Amino acid sequence: MADDPNKPSTSSKTEDAPLFPPAKPGKRVDYGTNNTLELLERIPSQVVDLKLDEVLTAVKEVDKLCDYPRCKTKTSLMGQDCQHCRKRFCFKHGLPEVHGCGEEIKRDERKKFLHPKPAKTIRQEEDVKNAKKRLDAKLKEMQLGRTQKATGGGSKKKSGK
Repeated sequence: MADDPNKPSTSSKTEDAPLFPPAKPGKRVDYGTNNTLELLERIPSQVVDLKLDEVLTAVKEVDKLCDYPRCKTKTSLMGQDCQHCRKRFCFKHGLPEVHGCGEEIKRDERKKFLHPKPAKTIRQEEDVKNAKKRLDAKLKEMQLGRTQKATGGGSKKKSGK
């Protein structure tokens, strides 16, 4: 039951074969997708374990490209993040109506227009946000005080006894 003659051994084939087709000279490697999750779903986990460096290089390269299908524009320096689908697009595909989030934007804007928040609610939300900021600052200050007491104050008490 250890080796099945009908079943081809995958370990030697996966170690020798390249993970992605080689690129032509002067061109980038075509990974077949701009979506990182789609790229990783196609690769078996055993292959990922064996060729982790190659997979990480591919993921970094795919993350630098526009997420619009078949668009190969780099977005590492200039690009737009969509606030609805959380993907990164080049300026050509950055508008929600172009890359497919148009209906969702319309729904959200219609909801905001038909059901606006009262000014009192907005003020209360701002007050809560400011209170959280003050609490975080106070907690950081207390944490620093504890670490200073633990490192500096503890040794003085022991030497005084």
